[in-house]
Amino acid sequence: MLIEKLDGTSPRLYMLVAPLVMRRSVLRQNNNYPFWTSRSHVWFVAREGENVLGFVPVEITDRGTKINNYYVSGDNVDVLSGLLNEVIRFSVGDLLPVRAVAHSRHASVFRRYGFSPIKEWKYYVKMECGSDE
Repeated sequence: MLIEKLDGTSPRLYMLVAPLVMRRSVLRQNNNYPFWTSRSHVWFVAREGENVLGFVPVEITDRGTKINNYYVSGDNVDVLSGLLNEVIRFSVGDLLPVRAVAHSRHASVFRRYGFSPIKEWKYYVKMECGSDE
């Protein structure tokens, strides 16, 4: 598995993820919430060849980094773990803390990477990693 880091408006990003973010099954897995990007985003895309296994868009803010609306094919824990590892490596330093709105079914994977729950809803858990607080 290769994890590629791409700018939020990179043509390569669109080439890799556009077929997925328009697919009903992918949107359904994300509770029908759309995916979005901007110049403030960096995407981590896990792939084998040109086959995309998952992605995590990370928004860079003045308060750290924020994960919202990610995708992992088949809820594969190894893919999600690899993506989270890269996000945390990228965020060390000025880009901490990392805040995430994780699917409840993935909360245990996020915990393994140092995320702590802040708020829980029916389908999501707001989590944070690397906070000094």
